[in-house]
Amino acid sequence: MKLGVHSAIFVKEWSEDIKPYIKKCSEAGYKSVEVSLLGQDFYKAKEIGKYAKDLNIEITCTTGLSNEEDITSEDLEIRLKGIDKLKEAIEITSLMGSKLLTGVIHCAWGVSNDRGFNKERKFHNSADSIKKIINLLDEKNIKLGIEPLNRYETDFINTVEEGLYLCSLVNHLKVGLLLDLYHMNIEEKNIVSSIRKANEKIFHIHIAENDRGIPGSGSIDFENIFKTLKEINYSNNITLEMFIQANNPTSKDLFTWRNIEKDPYEAIKKSYSYLIQYL
Repeated sequence: MKLGVHSAIFVKEWSEDIKPYIKKCSEAGYKSVEVSLLGQDFYKAKEIGKYAKDLNIEITCTTGLSNEEDITSEDLEIRLKGIDKLKEAIEITSLMGSKLLTGVIHCAWGVSNDRGFNKERKFHNSADSIKKIINLLDEKNIKLGIEPLNRYETDFINTVEEGLYLCSLVNHLKVGLLLDLYHMNIEEKNIVSSIRKANEKIFHIHIAENDRGIPGSGSIDFENIFKTLKEINYSNNITLEMFIQANNPTSKDLFTWRNIEKDPYEAIKKSYSYLIQYL
């Protein structure tokens, strides 16, 4: 397993230069950095890829779809825009030298007007849309990780079981799950049991404490979680995804209304000291 940090811990604007943050993560001991594709473009992707390679840092990527790009929609034009957006995201991911694209890539982020209804149609619309990007995933050798979100951020896929169902409809080796402990702590009856259920379909893991702060400072049972990950032979990335800064432009997107931790850099250093014991 390799420890990484999501650069969103630091950013105040999605479009800002994240290269200084990649260096900070490297200095703190991390071996990978996650990049949100919000605010990125092809030119920036090449720069980030080269900079990370020079530092021997692996890049993982994450993104989300807007309501105008919702691949669960009954509107074909909207679905086609979503497919195009995913293709663009795959191209940008490849330019960064990354082999992993995860996040809300299966629907639009946010609670829809359906409020939890018409799920079966959404599953099939989403699966049919994802199938249309499989060839590009194969060509670029990139894996796609579907992220179940908590009930306050989506009414579509909230649990591992629902995520696995979508994976089964797509039925391709390049499509699996991103499991986020923050969301799992809200939605899963038992985090460890759900990890075992997902097993080889786990492509990536986001880690944080129950308040999205420093691991080990709250109530999540990390010892048992890491023990389980070792038992199922999970060997992919573990990315620290803490949203801890209030009162900046990204806070409203991340629901961070108070400072969870005082300083981002100190937070990732303390997290590293805690998490490294389990690796």
